[in-house]
Amino acid sequence: MGKGNDIGFKEKLGYGLGELAGTANAIIAAFLTMFYTDSMGMAAGAVGTMFFVSKLFDGITDLIAGNIVDKTKTKWGKARPWLLWLSVPTGLALALIFWVPQNGSSTAKLVYAFVTYNLFMAVMYTMVGVAKSALMPLMTQDGLGRAALAKYSLIFGLGGAILGCSMTFPFIFAMGGDIRAWRIVFMIYGAVVTVGLLLSFALTRENVQSVESAVSKSGKVEKMSFIEGIKNFCKNKYFVFALAMNVVVNIAVQINSGSQTYFYTYAMGDAMLTTSLNMVSLIPTVLGIMFLAGPCLKKFGKKKSIYIGATGQIIGYALRGFAAVTMNIPMLAAGTVICGLATGPLSVPVNTLSADAVDYGEYLTNKRIEGIGSSVITFSQKVSGGLAAGMVGWILALTGYVANEVQSAATNFGITFMFAWLPIILLVITIISFKFVYRYDQEEAEVIAELNRRKNRK
Repeated sequence: MGKGNDIGFKEKLGYGLGELAGTANAIIAAFLTMFYTDSMGMAAGAVGTMFFVSKLFDGITDLIAGNIVDKTKTKWGKARPWLLWLSVPTGLALALIFWVPQNGSSTAKLVYAFVTYNLFMAVMYTMVGVAKSALMPLMTQDGLGRAALAKYSLIFGLGGAILGCSMTFPFIFAMGGDIRAWRIVFMIYGAVVTVGLLLSFALTRENVQSVESAVSKSGKVEKMSFIEGIKNFCKNKYFVFALAMNVVVNIAVQINSGSQTYFYTYAMGDAMLTTSLNMVSLIPTVLGIMFLAGPCLKKFGKKKSIYIGATGQIIGYALRGFAAVTMNIPMLAAGTVICGLATGPLSVPVNTLSADAVDYGEYLTNKRIEGIGSSVITFSQKVSGGLAAGMVGWILALTGYVANEVQSAATNFGITFMFAWLPIILLVITIISFKFVYRYDQEEAEVIAELNRRKNRK
């Protein structure tokens, strides 16, 4: 039970579909700032600050959600039922974000934006995101099995986000290009998220039994307090490392994504490059996830796979940055393809770090904290998304951005810095961190063997 070869296509597909809420989050990160500034006339600096303040609140709800998942006990398991219960509310909350009162005052718009953004992000997406992330360590303890689940999650998450970012502008323009069009498009996206969560619940199963339940005569596990869970998290070096690396890598991805509409519209002078270049990246990204990540992990392990993926993306981002200086579209396309191919070897192992930390934590304490532990993923995604969105707004404001006008050289430099050069800096930090901190590749076999020995002591 819990081995990678026990995870069939149906469960991999179900796990991947659970990431559609994360896909919506990524699309929001790419387009919401521009919707607020260019369509609703909200100040870029105020929007950036709203995103940042929201993340402070959001971080608290992630920890609460993790504790709730750890204490959930139903016939369906501890994580799966939340995908069912919150499927419809999550889709509705997504759609409501884009119903900002068009004729409201600046304050009214900001208040509505804050409330609806946090309803989706800090409440609904927090709960389903933590539950979905908790499924990985509950479905299998096999490293390659987890990598397979991560691949499907990335196909629907990152691949879906690329496709969604490619389709959103044409979809909005096809609907009339006005505020009503934005609302219709994101109502449709909300419905897709709801269906995806329902299917994820239906197709997945929780397979892994904890040491406590295996050796207990009654099969019951003593409930862990919230404080104890937080303590176990903090003293687990691989949870702390997973949190840090997810934040750094996700900021690199999302600062690029959040600035892309501005980069293509203003730095490159063609808004429709958002569609064409995202479509260019889709196939190499899917190929990198499906066909490069697995061989890299099998042959080199997580750490060297990270080196390969991060180095490839650094090269790709550098080409995109130089392309902006020379206005060279073929160079921009080449950098986009290289970044896409390198995504799998980088993102697949990063997405398994939290699940591995659950096993390491049980190895240390005999306690599993899938809920609180897996809140690492949703917390890091949302904090990085909020920081990235906030940075987009702040840098635009600092460099003198004026909506729907020709931008100054300083503004275009700031946009290009966010799109290409800042991700490079963050990826260099990632490589250095794995080099000097990460050791689980050498420890994993002993950790799993010891956990199995404990389960057999009855």
